Amino acid sequence: MGAGPSHGELADNDCLLRLAGELEITIDDPFWDTFLTFSLNPPMSSQDDKVLTDRLKSICDSLIVNNRNTSNFKTLIKLILQKSNFEQLEAEDNNILRCQIFNGLFIARYFLKYLVQNAKEIELINQFELQTDGIEVALGDRKEYAVPDDINETTSYQFISLLVKIVTELKVNDLTYSIHIESSNCILILLSIQMYTIQPSSSLIVYKIFMENIDSIKLSKALLQRYIEQIKPPNFSGGNLIIGLASNIWNILTLSPSSSTQGNQSPLSSLSVSILLVLINHCTSPPPPNGNPYRSCISSLSDNLITVYTFLGDNNDAPLSEEKTLLLYHLVHCNNSFKSFLLARTDIEVVLIPLLRTIYNTQSSRFQHMYMALIVLLILTEDQLFNKTVHSIILKSVTWYQERVVSEISLGGLIILVTTRTAQFNLLKMRDKYLHINCFAALANMSSQFNQLHPYVCQRMLSLYEVLSKTFLRCPNQDMSAIEEALRIVLEVINSCLSNQLIHNPNLVYALLYQRKVFEPLKSHEAFHDVIQNIDMVITFFSAKLEREEELLNSSDVNTVLARVQHWSLQWPRDLMKKFPDLKFKYVEEEKPEEFFGPYVWSLVNILSDINFESTLYKLN
Repeated sequence: MGAGPSHGELADNDCLLRLAGELEITIDDPFWDTFLTFSLNPPMSSQDDKVLTDRLKSICDSLIVNNRNTSNFKTLIKLILQKSNFEQLEAEDNNILRCQIFNGLFIARYFLKYLVQNAKEIELINQFELQTDGIEVALGDRKEYAVPDDINETTSYQFISLLVKIVTELKVNDLTYSIHIESSNCILILLSIQMYTIQPSSSLIVYKIFMENIDSIKLSKALLQRYIEQIKPPNFSGGNLIIGLASNIWNILTLSPSSSTQGNQSPLSSLSVSILLVLINHCTSPPPPNGNPYRSCISSLSDNLITVYTFLGDNNDAPLSEEKTLLLYHLVHCNNSFKSFLLARTDIEVVLIPLLRTIYNTQSSRFQHMYMALIVLLILTEDQLFNKTVHSIILKSVTWYQERVVSEISLGGLIILVTTRTAQFNLLKMRDKYLHINCFAALANMSSQFNQLHPYVCQRMLSLYEVLSKTFLRCPNQDMSAIEEALRIVLEVINSCLSNQLIHNPNLVYALLYQRKVFEPLKSHEAFHDVIQNIDMVITFFSAKLEREEELLNSSDVNTVLARVQHWSLQWPRDLMKKFPDLKFKYVEEEKPEEFFGPYVWSLVNILSDINFESTLYKLN
């Protein structure tokens, strides 16, 4: 692949062998200038990363054994710490220094990755330290390793602090972009230790450092800003991230630039949101002192909400990306300021239409993605002003809705179309309990505010009921509890609309009159008869009115019939209907959200990053 040396050549490379060898290399040895000054095309895809990881395995094996005596890895880290002068790194004439920092971080990243995947966390921490640091303690005839009393004094903490400082303080431009990428890679590698242990994240030293010893507010805001900025990588001739260097003293690897970083996606943006989502979704139960500080920061975010909102909705009519959906979930679920801001928008369709398109793509979206999108929708429907507002926003056309050309439909009507379609598909094919429950919960929350429903929307609601009722009746000996529950909710949604908004929904009354027969088979069923009785009252009342005006019975003029239905609605004695409790559903996050969000976030990181995480070694369920 590319022009790089083979696995064997890397294993025999003099510089790497010396770093991983049995002899100590002092910090002032000229070796480091040679070692850290090389030209490199870093791996540009997960597959390339895997190739390089495999090639460096024997070197890492040697380094992990010999470093306890030589501390060469610690010396490398100390050099990075010494050389990381931000003012100099930002200066245009310091390509050599930038190259050295980048290369040092790059080498550190691959050794850390090997440690994370193949050693216990305490061994990883101790690889940063000297024996004289007091980390190593003797227990009888064997050695164990103990966490130092003051983690802030350790090289591991100083290195993590530097990585965070680069993210939060070093300017991002063409000169420093590669250093930002490699710093973020290192952070993500360190955090990935959660995937390779059965210990909870709250007990891991790396996570304790990030949760208790790092300025979480500063880091959270910097990561969010990097995500929103979508800064593209510099377009250097020849593809090198490190420029201005004539030397090519030892070329570790020249892998052909690949393209796992998709299309217009910014690599730094993807890494930033990956880190932010990992930090938000781990250590979700106290301690730290007041819970997860990154969650707290996102929950209290109140600055530049318009910028965040505009970015989330900037999808060019495409589905909402998975990372945007997850970030939006945390904002609407945890941040009351953002939720209020979102609900007050007169252009809420900017975010809602991409969200609905995500749900609509039932077969192409990842299940977790669609699930999170539905939860966001459910949370929004808990607000009655939202449920009212969405029916006042009229969409000229919805080009991605393929079942039928729909024009002049309300945003509320589109929500009904998408959720009923998704619920039907799930009930009859996917059969995931929580998916259809969330669909119906959103519909139920909205039902009392349904207003001027489009004829096609009414038709689809009744068609869903008809399909479910036929399925229910066709399989009397099978477990139809999910279908029965769905049927009940669909009936209650129709009933709620009729009880609260009949006068504003002549199209629904019209549809009921012409599809009245669909209710007959279940009219006397004990699970449905009470609510069908209410619906039947409406049908009977308007049928009687229609029969008195015989010329309307055979009329093909829908508008004339609708006008009469509208008129008769004023005479409807709504008190005849049996009262049912208001349909109100509220989303409640699981007691231990990390059990779902932890594995989910790491599956998303695998998609977003160019790092190959060795899945055969996973211990995170």
